[in-house]
Amino acid sequence: MVWQIHDRGKFEGFGYGVGGWGVMEDLLWVLLLLGLLVLVGVLIARLLRSPHSSKTSPIQTPDRALEVARERYAKGEISLAEFETLKKNLSG
Repeated sequence: MVWQIHDRGKFEGFGYGVGGWGVMEDLLWVLLLLGLLVLVGVLIARLLRSPHSSKTSPIQTPDRALEVARERYAKGEISLAEFETLKKNLSG
């Protein structure tokens, strides 16, 4: 019988690892580390991307907000009083 202790101090049985996971365990660790590197790369790329490069910006300027209010009033979604209130608030 040949018993081995792996470099990391884990008991490896007959050289195949406990339950036969020896090489597979190393492969899974490599895949996990590669996945983490890809994730970090994607996050860094998103952080470095200019906020103006996206087509839709979540922050609306007052001019765009007033335009939306006009569109909603034209469609009948808001009343004249609501439109006037929005217009007054957006104008300053």
